[in-house]
Parts: sequence; structure tokens; C-alpha cells
Amino acid sequence: MSKKALFAMLSAAAMMAQHSDNFYRYGERKRYPVLDSGNGFSKTLPRAVDSRQLREFSIKGHKVMAYSKKDAITRLKHQKKI
Repeated sequence: MSKKALFAMLSAAAMMAQHSDNFYRYGERKRYPVLDSGNGFSKTLPRAVDSRQLREFSIKGHKVMAYSKKDAITRLKHQKKI
């Protein structure tokens, strides 16, 4: 195989590789697709804000901060205090 034919095949392969690799090149940022294109929808989910307030409960001499009496009992059970 001559040098000219080998060079032609190599350059054709390089052009095809460059054409197929325009999405991501090493060391560069991705150009397509833009992750948050400003269409009004964000990829991150909003954090839920808990409007309930913790209250102090005293169950069998143990004081615990919880949302309800039932929640206080389960918290104490998890701490193995009752």
C-alpha cells in the first residue's frame, strides 16, 4: 500500500472521528445539549418545607422534642429508652 493511499485512508478516518465527536471533546465543555436551557423547568427538585413545629413531650420521665405524642413515643422507642 502506498503512502498516499495510507494517508488518504488515515485522513478519512480522522475526519469521520472528528465529525462524530463534536458532542464531547476531551478537555472542553459539552456544547450540546444545554442542561438547563431556561425553559422554566429546573432539573433540581425543590426541597419540601416542613411547616410543623417541634414541641416538647415528657413520656415516662424522658423529655423529647417531637411533632406529636405518637412521634415522641416512636422517637423514644428508636432511642431504646422505653
